[in-house]
Amino acid sequence: MSTTTERRTTSAPPRRTVVDVVVSALRSAPLTIPLILVAAALSFATSRFLTLGNLENVLVAASIIVIPGLAMTLCITMGEFDLSVGSTVALTGVITCTVIADGAHGLVGMLAGLVTGALVGVLNGLVITRFGVTPFIATLATMVIVRGAATALSGGRDVIVNDPTLKYMAAGRPLGIPMPIVLAVLALAVMLWVTYRTRFGRHVAAIGSNRDAAHLSGLPVDRIRLAVYVMIGVAGAIWGILISAQLQKGSGQLGLGFELDAITIVVIGGTSLLGGHAAVMGTVIGALLIETIRNGLNLLNVPPAYQRISVGLLLVAALAIQAIRRKAPVEVLDDKP
Repeated sequence: MSTTTERRTTSAPPRRTVVDVVVSALRSAPLTIPLILVAAALSFATSRFLTLGNLENVLVAASIIVIPGLAMTLCITMGEFDLSVGSTVALTGVITCTVIADGAHGLVGMLAGLVTGALVGVLNGLVITRFGVTPFIATLATMVIVRGAATALSGGRDVIVNDPTLKYMAAGRPLGIPMPIVLAVLALAVMLWVTYRTRFGRHVAAIGSNRDAAHLSGLPVDRIRLAVYVMIGVAGAIWGILISAQLQKGSGQLGLGFELDAITIVVIGGTSLLGGHAAVMGTVIGALLIETIRNGLNLLNVPPAYQRISVGLLLVAALAIQAIRRKAPVEVLDDKP
């Protein structure tokens, strides 16, 4: 009897305390504490920060950037990245607004923009997979080409529109919720499912962990890589449509530096640049952190240049932390006899 009781006691899982749950949550989303601290500091620095209207502005801004950030999470999990997403924003906006300005319905213009983004993704994917060009060089070249195409198509001028369908993408409120937030929630739900519940997500992580092993295991590595770049292209197109909807214009100058934002929220969120591990919720919190900082700096009348500096510093800090974490296990192993 006592033996049976001892076995049951031994096999019973230990009870998790509230502290254990909190610690586990913080480990899975390490940016939570910095986000809370930044928000608390801004609430003391300016009384306007905690107003409902301002908090909604933060959520809308974070929602717009998190959509391409989620797609970039998959790409970085794969051990690669895309530098052309900012230029995709510009080209998508120009094409969407040009089609609308030529008399087409807003939905047709947005569809043309989405197709454009997908084609940019296909271009990146084919150059990388078929010709063996490294992602850095391939997407850097695409960034220049696509930016030039956007400037050429717009003639170096803003393409101004006043379309209610396009405007609804930025100002619409289905069920009282701003449309960008609705789109971000849908994108998050899809990305959580794809990353953690599908073979595709597991294959992406496997490629990031060891591409040669993934090849030997029979995974369609090139097709998966191509699909990821198409996803980034479409996400960049959505980004471009939302920005153009806010401004009611397309321009070859839109999206400058946006690729840094997309990569930064992924890296500070915990996804390693070496690949193999995705931190989807970390990307979301990274977007909230960056937009909270930007919003606070705007409220405090800090010049935009310093906002870019803050994003760069966050990226450097995240990369430094990742480097320290990678070195720690090696040092432990070296100490073994």
